[in-house]
Amino acid sequence: MKNYINNLIILIGLSITFFYKLKYQRKFIKKTLAVDIAESKKTNDNTLDDQDYKKITDYYGYAVPAILGESYCILRGKKMSLKERHAITYLGGLTGLFDDFFDKKDLPENYIRNLIDKPNNLVSKISNERLFNKFYKKALENSADANLVKSYFFKVLEAQILSKKQICPEIKQDETRRITLLKGGISILFYRSNFSEYMCEEEKMMLYKLGGIGQLENDIFDVYEDYKDGTRTLVTTEKKINNLRETYISLIKDVFELVNKTNYPVKNKKAFLRIVSLVICRGFVCLDKLEKNEKLTDNHFSIENYKRKDLICDMSKPMNFLKAINYYAKYNT
Repeated sequence: MKNYINNLIILIGLSITFFYKLKYQRKFIKKTLAVDIAESKKTNDNTLDDQDYKKITDYYGYAVPAILGESYCILRGKKMSLKERHAITYLGGLTGLFDDFFDKKDLPENYIRNLIDKPNNLVSKISNERLFNKFYKKALENSADANLVKSYFFKVLEAQILSKKQICPEIKQDETRRITLLKGGISILFYRSNFSEYMCEEEKMMLYKLGGIGQLENDIFDVYEDYKDGTRTLVTTEKKINNLRETYISLIKDVFELVNKTNYPVKNKKAFLRIVSLVICRGFVCLDKLEKNEKLTDNHFSIENYKRKDLICDMSKPMNFLKAINYYAKYNT
């Protein structure tokens, strides 16, 4: 009970901390991404829409620096510099634009590779590509090691190409798991490459598996959309949600062990793991909801027999929010 109450007190402190970090990033966006977007709108050829702009300012360009970037800064014990904030903000901002190269435009692999390798050579007249290029060059200009960022970007590209296998009905579960970890893990390492601190092998593997948890959690929440799109994930192909829960818990344990093997100060590691715990607790709430469906289908998860409302876990609902808090309060960091 004492640990439960202490965790709730810590949660209040975390909430206040990140409230101000998110607020600061919102102001920073108005001076950076928002200015570039306003300029882009003047010559937009309809390859960008309001949803694209919203993903830049309200999702990737907002959450990547303010949550992921700030969490890493807590681990290293040093505030984010202005150049670092510029770099990771623009890396976040270009993420949705990059995804659209595959999801909307289906650009040739070699063409995308050239966009990454030689950003100064772009002569495209397409708004989507021009804005991506502008963000990418600003990110590289402000990164501690532009070549490192570029090398991880190529790995992000390879992961995206590999993920196309997920629309193949014959894909094996082991391959789906590998792609899940790769997509999430490389993305986290891509954003981390912006910072100058040396990454030991334990940290690399920790961030890789942390990214895998994030991708798996996204797949848990997006199960309905993925099923409708014909995308085979660990969730859409699972018959027992408890198997998925065990995979989720196993990855969490690995991350905790690897964090504790790094050379960062113990105090910083504990604070970082509290943030990790806060994020992963959302996944447990959604897993609980999905598992309840098994009672309706002979104790097996039969996704084809469920309605949208059975698969969507809305974390804005007070009850789900309270369940996540309860999970966090019970968690031992």
